[in-house]
Amino acid sequence: MGGRVWNIEVIRSDEGIIFTTGWSEFFAHHSLNFGYFVVFEYRGNSTFFTSILDHSACEVHMDAPIASSSSSQPLPSFQITMSARSFCHRCIYVPGTFARTHLPRFVNEVQIHDAAGRVWQIGLDRRGNGIVRRIARGWAAFYSTKNISPGDTCVFELINSDIPAFNVYTVAAGGRQLL
Repeated sequence: MGGRVWNIEVIRSDEGIIFTTGWSEFFAHHSLNFGYFVVFEYRGNSTFFTSILDHSACEVHMDAPIASSSSSQPLPSFQITMSARSFCHRCIYVPGTFARTHLPRFVNEVQIHDAAGRVWQIGLDRRGNGIVRRIARGWAAFYSTKNISPGDTCVFELINSDIPAFNVYTVAAGGRQLL
């Protein structure tokens, strides 16, 4: 994920393969939670490519290096590849590391700014400690209006962290497009 290389020691036991040294750092960095699914694709020479899927089966990418349209400095962002399951649940999970690092605790909603200048108020669900868990109430109306479909990748670019506000882009082969 993100092109970073993680060195994780693997041992074989009677129970199967066990990750040891380095796994706890990988686990913490990616904010893995119960119900997340890590896909390992073997690339040869003891090297794997990983994909992480959240509770709604959306692929999670953290701090995607996408430059802001108004600045040459990248803004904090994350991206989610939408799955059919995420449409059934009508919410998407915010990566825990992103939420802890960039979003205030105990916030109840975020704003999503679209290309037409409309501001969408989207409700949030939080963990008990106040950290944002997922984007929920109002998200279904947004993705329906914007014709977001399973397989689309959405980039959430944080444009204000005091009153959380995002520009949301879809990413395709031809570049990104503000919704």
